[in-house]
Amino acid sequence: MSIARRLISVSGGELEPFQFQVTVGAGVSYGLPLYSVAGAQPNILVDWGDGDTNNITSTTDANRIHTYSSAGTYTVSITGSLPGFRVDNDTYRLLYSGIVQWGNVGIRSLNFYGCSNITSIPNGEQGLNRITSWNNGFRGTGITSIPADLFDYSTLATEFTDTFSFTPVTSVPTGLFDNCTSAVSFNSTFSACLSLVSVPNELFRYNTSVLSFSSCFRNNRALTNIPTFQYNTQVTVFSNIFNMSSTSNGSSNWGTVETLWSRVPEPLGTNAFNNCTGITNYASIPLNWK
Repeated sequence: MSIARRLISVSGGELEPFQFQVTVGAGVSYGLPLYSVAGAQPNILVDWGDGDTNNITSTTDANRIHTYSSAGTYTVSITGSLPGFRVDNDTYRLLYSGIVQWGNVGIRSLNFYGCSNITSIPNGEQGLNRITSWNNGFRGTGITSIPADLFDYSTLATEFTDTFSFTPVTSVPTGLFDNCTSAVSFNSTFSACLSLVSVPNELFRYNTSVLSFSSCFRNNRALTNIPTFQYNTQVTVFSNIFNMSSTSNGSSNWGTVETLWSRVPEPLGTNAFNNCTGITNYASIPLNWK
């Protein structure tokens, strides 16, 4: 059986490559950040963009590391079955220069953590429909905007920890998480997004199973409004959600905040509104929440 036919049988669908770009110097090596999910190993065909290809069948396969003989920007194309692709701030993070398309390779866990040279990301595609974790998804990248449909197919995703933290995004699109009804954690999702100015009021309208928003908007000093959490009745942790490292923040524009501390049972709210002295009802917030 040929490689292509074997890969089709593994992925259960047509070959739609996952594609991204790397920019390298002559003689520079690049390694794929392959990751096993629930014991599943990759079974992929990799086109390195320079005329070379490799079939890779495990996360430790020696062929996952490729050396480019000439300097340039190359489009790497992956087809087959790829359970996990997690950069995780690795040695090669600065080589990534772009994401072309998500493809359809069965990815369940994906991140480009630390890829600061990536400044934009593609729209959401059906190939993202098996993602269960967006933890560290675009943490520390250089993206300034988020496609509104990015998570439209990510209905199985439960975790959004640090998905956009430490990025220069300026706003969050309406409906971004509307289809993510399985989400249970938004811990540090937008933490340290110092340029983030606005978020939709009902950003978490359909995320009714969320248990924790810990540090979700921590140190978002430019934020001029905050979303409602009236629909998120299962939350047990709001700790540090708006914790600011200083009093220099946009809380003076937030008006009166929801009395999250009045819920029964009371969620954990340690430092939730630390240094947010500009909100209208700041004086009535319990000491353990600020």
